[in-house]
Amino acid sequence: MKSYIIAIATLFSVTATHAQDCTHLAVANNEMRLENVKVERAGNFLTLAMDLNLDSLRLPSNTQLVYTPILHTEQGDKQLPEIVVNGRKQQVMYQRGFYNGRYAADATVVRRYNGKEQTAHYLATIPLDKSVRSYDVDLHEDLCGCGDKVDGTTYTLKKHYLPNLPLVRPQVEAVKIRHLDKRAYIDFPVDQVTLYPNYRRNPAQLDSIISTIIALKADKNLEVSTINIHGYASPESPYDHNAYLATNRAKTLTDFVRRQVNLPASLFTVSSTAEDWDGLVNFIKNSNLEHKSEILAIASDTSLAPDAREARIKQKYADEYKFMLSNWYPALRHSDYHITYKVKPFDVETAKQVIKTQPQLLSEEEMFMVAQTYEPGSKDFNDVMQTAIRLFPNNATANLNTAIVLLNEGKADDAKPYLDKAGNSKEAQQARQAYEELKK
Repeated sequence: MKSYIIAIATLFSVTATHAQDCTHLAVANNEMRLENVKVERAGNFLTLAMDLNLDSLRLPSNTQLVYTPILHTEQGDKQLPEIVVNGRKQQVMYQRGFYNGRYAADATVVRRYNGKEQTAHYLATIPLDKSVRSYDVDLHEDLCGCGDKVDGTTYTLKKHYLPNLPLVRPQVEAVKIRHLDKRAYIDFPVDQVTLYPNYRRNPAQLDSIISTIIALKADKNLEVSTINIHGYASPESPYDHNAYLATNRAKTLTDFVRRQVNLPASLFTVSSTAEDWDGLVNFIKNSNLEHKSEILAIASDTSLAPDAREARIKQKYADEYKFMLSNWYPALRHSDYHITYKVKPFDVETAKQVIKTQPQLLSEEEMFMVAQTYEPGSKDFNDVMQTAIRLFPNNATANLNTAIVLLNEGKADDAKPYLDKAGNSKEAQQARQAYEELKK
C-alpha cells in the first residue's frame, strides 16, 4: 500500500496544466474520469458541477485522494469545497473525525468500493462578482491525501478571459471639413453650350443641384466653403471639340446655379474632363460584349491618343461601337458637383440629437463623447460605435475602438479586421495582445 502511494506521488510530482475548458478528464493515473464538467456563471455566482466515474479506480484501503477546485481571479484565489475519495480504512478514519477541520464541512466525500461501478456527483457554488471579467478554475490533485497544495497535478477546468480595454479618445477635429459629391445629367442640344432649363431631363436635374445647395446654405450648423462643377463629354467627335464642350457647358451650368442659389461667385470653381474614358472602361468591364477583352484593351491603352482609341474601336468592332454609342455614351456626358463645407462644433447633448439625423456632421471625437453617455454594450452605445466606423472606415482610432468593443465582448475573430487597420499606437499593441490571449 505504501509503495502504491509513493509511486503515484512520484509520477505526479511536477505541477502540470492540462486542456482548457474540459468537459471530460482522466485523473488518478487515468483510473478515474471526471465527466460532464460544467463551469457556469450566473449573476454574482460561479457554479462547478461534474460527475466522478470511479468504475476503473482500484483504491487501496488506507489511501485517500483529494481534489481541490480553486478559482483564480485578479482579486485573489478562492477554494471551493474539496472532493475526497477514501479507501475503506480512510473512510472509517474520516467518519471518526480524524480529518475534522482539514476539509470543508460541505466537501464531497466518497468511499470507493473496488470492483464495482460507482459514480459520485459534485456540485458547488461560490460568489463571483459581476465586475470580475477574467478567471480560471483549476483542479488540484493530491494523490497522497496529505494536504499538499504545491506538488501534484493541476488541471484547468475553465479558462475565461475577457479583456477590459478602455476606449481611446479620438483627437479633436479643430475644423470640421465635410464634402458632398453628386452627379447630374444636364442635357444640351448637340454641339451647343447654351443651357435650356426646361430641355429634356433638365428640370429635375437642375432642381436636384439647386435644392442640395440651398439645403446646405440654410443649415445653421454649417457654412458652404466651395462648390466645384466638373463637366464631362463622351468620346465621340474630335477630342478638342469635346474639350470645348465639357469646359463651356460646365461654365454655363455654374453661372446658372450660382444665380439660383444666390451665393458669391468666389465660392464657385469650374473644371472639366474632355472625354470620360474611365466611365467607358467601367461600362466595358461590367458588360457582356462579344469582344469585351479586345475592346477593353483598346479603351485602356493610354499610349494611344483618345481619337485614335475611338477610331480603332469604331473600325474593328462596329456593332459593339453602335451599342456603346446608343446605350452608354449619353451617361458619359455628365456634370459632377463637389461641395465643401465647414461644420460648427457640438456639445454632447446637441450631438446626441444630431447623430440621429445628420451623423455626418459629427466628428469622431464628438461621437466618442456621445458613446460615453451610454452603458457599454447597450443598443445606444453599439449604434454610436457602428455609426463611427461606418463614417470613418479608414480612421485608425475608429477601427481601434471598434476592435476594443468586440474584444471586451470576447469576439476575437470579429475584432481582427479592425485591429488590422488600428495603427501602431501603444493602445493598439495592447489590443493585439488581448486578441492573442483570447485566441489561446
